[in-house]
Amino acid sequence: MKKIIAFLTAAVIFLLPFSAFAQGEDGQMPEQETVNASQPRLMVVSYECDTLSPDKNSEVTVKLKNNSRNKNVYNIKLSLTEESGDIRPAEIGTEYVQEIKAGKTYEWQVQLTVAKTAASGEHKLNIAAEYEDEYYSQFSSSDVLPVTVVQSVSLDHSGFVLPKKAYNGRTVSLSVTFMNTGKSVVRNCRADIEVEGLKSPGTLFVGEISAGESAAASANLTVDEKYTGAAAGEAVIHYEDEQGNEYSETIELSTEITAPPQEEGESGEDAEKYPLWWLFLIVGAAAGAGAASAVILAVRARKSRLEDEKRL
Repeated sequence: MKKIIAFLTAAVIFLLPFSAFAQGEDGQMPEQETVNASQPRLMVVSYECDTLSPDKNSEVTVKLKNNSRNKNVYNIKLSLTEESGDIRPAEIGTEYVQEIKAGKTYEWQVQLTVAKTAASGEHKLNIAAEYEDEYYSQFSSSDVLPVTVVQSVSLDHSGFVLPKKAYNGRTVSLSVTFMNTGKSVVRNCRADIEVEGLKSPGTLFVGEISAGESAAASANLTVDEKYTGAAAGEAVIHYEDEQGNEYSETIELSTEITAPPQEEGESGEDAEKYPLWWLFLIVGAAAGAGAASAVILAVRARKSRLEDEKRL
């Protein structure tokens, strides 16, 4: 019995240090550490980007925010891509960020290049983020940013020419062909024509012309019956690009307005050259009548001689 008691006493003495270690210095049992399993959200909260064009350097500024209240994110990789490939980062298009604290933001500026063949209109930039929390758990997020690409606008034309002479009371035709030599659609193409001495047809409307296409139009202008001399004016061409920006071009027009030429046989020069034309007409008619009478008399005389010969 004494041996059993001695053994238990020795065991208690041996285990006392371990019990104190487990309880801590204050004798209390330590609390088990709690793991924060929430997922931090790294998102784009705003961005700035002007209209993009192949003719100029462009930049997009993206602001990302760690929306977690109490969790920092680490080892962050940012990437920018565009599906069509017409918009590309000027460099590699990625960014490394060591840390973004809970509730804080980070601004990323990316230089962009636009292909000359890029379609005009809206394109979508994809912003992707890969990151970790303090427990090395991996997360990812992505956002889509709409941006606008504008191609150059160029409109050429031919045919804006009036004839050298225009005659009172008649009409002159003006035909023109518009050619879209740019890389974007031309909208609301039209021309306003104003020339002194000519009654304007108003607005010559063509409408929309696709890139690389052409469109023809014509107008008839009536010449004032009382106006004579040099007549000057202009045609003002108006058109718009796909964003509604307006463009215009002015074409100078001119012609000479005179009285219409008289028809053949009514010329004043013929009247001056033959002032007694009516006298010649009367003489000619009289000569013709005399010749006809002489022929009739001769026929009658011959017939009379033949009858006299028969009686003999």
